[in-house]
Amino acid sequence: MDRNLIQSTGVGKRVLLILTALLLLPLLTGANALAEVVLKAPPNGALQITRSTETFIAREAKYGTVDVISNVGGNENALIYFPPKQGEVSTDTVTYKLAGKPDETVTVTVDLKDGPGAFGSDEIYNESFKAVFVLFIIAVLVESGLQLIFRWRPYLRQFDTSSANAVIAFAFSLTLVLMFNLDVVTNLFNIYTQPANPEQNTPPGYILTAMIIAGGSAGVNRILRALGFRPIEAPAEIKGPKKEDEAWISVTLTRENATGPVDVLFGKEGEAAVIGTIPGDGKMSPLKSLFFRNKSRFPQSGGYSVPVDGPYVIKVQARDPADPDKKIEASWGSNRIGKRAVIDLNLKL
Repeated sequence: MDRNLIQSTGVGKRVLLILTALLLLPLLTGANALAEVVLKAPPNGALQITRSTETFIAREAKYGTVDVISNVGGNENALIYFPPKQGEVSTDTVTYKLAGKPDETVTVTVDLKDGPGAFGSDEIYNESFKAVFVLFIIAVLVESGLQLIFRWRPYLRQFDTSSANAVIAFAFSLTLVLMFNLDVVTNLFNIYTQPANPEQNTPPGYILTAMIIAGGSAGVNRILRALGFRPIEAPAEIKGPKKEDEAWISVTLTRENATGPVDVLFGKEGEAAVIGTIPGDGKMSPLKSLFFRNKSRFPQSGGYSVPVDGPYVIKVQARDPADPDKKIEASWGSNRIGKRAVIDLNLKL
């Protein structure tokens, strides 16, 4: 910019005054300026803030304590900071003044974090690995022990294992974690968030820990899948038939006249063959059906695989109570069955 132009115009003079004021602003604050320094201190050790030949006055720390050691390295005084109890805070603030400059306060921020923080330190990875390892061992032990019950034939005949197993495993796992005060989840959250006052064992932590253990090896597999080490697969009863030329059917019987075993038939009209038998009486409450096998249903859980296309007919058939030489029946179809169809029927007989 032309120097003569600046000096000859009012606008140029005003610009120079503004620039000068901005440059002199830190100096104009003079005695009341607040000098800020950031230092790092180990959580378990003392930290020398500074040295000076002058006397330190108005020295204090927000959480920790400060002291002065005289005659360090000749005639200098050393301002020493002592951190609070480990884990209470992650940063602290120290302020002091020098006797020769009583109007100037110096502020020092002390970083007490060990390393770059939870997500940048090795602690989070070490503790996470320990937690997953502990959960894995306990989950395998619980799962192995419960297999004695889950594979017991009287148990299999009475209970729907897809729902009853989960309830029993969770109840047993919750009992274990409460007995031994095992709350892995809360401990991990304390490591991840690094609160000033770490949480003790909590009910949500107990419940979530028990749920992971109750999942057994499948529960640990879910953790591994979430981390990308294993592919995610849905349970067979949820995702339906795998093959294009396959369908699933089920028949629930509501008895009106039929007595005794009722046959279930499937096939083309005039060629239908027996594929199963329903021995139950048709009385099954919704709540009971969640945990017990439905003996009025074929199959008692899941679906029965049949071919697609057709047309096919599905029948339930039994002897006539009034005339044992005759049969009574109820049917569905004949209908064509689509690819990967899931057909749930409720027939009265």
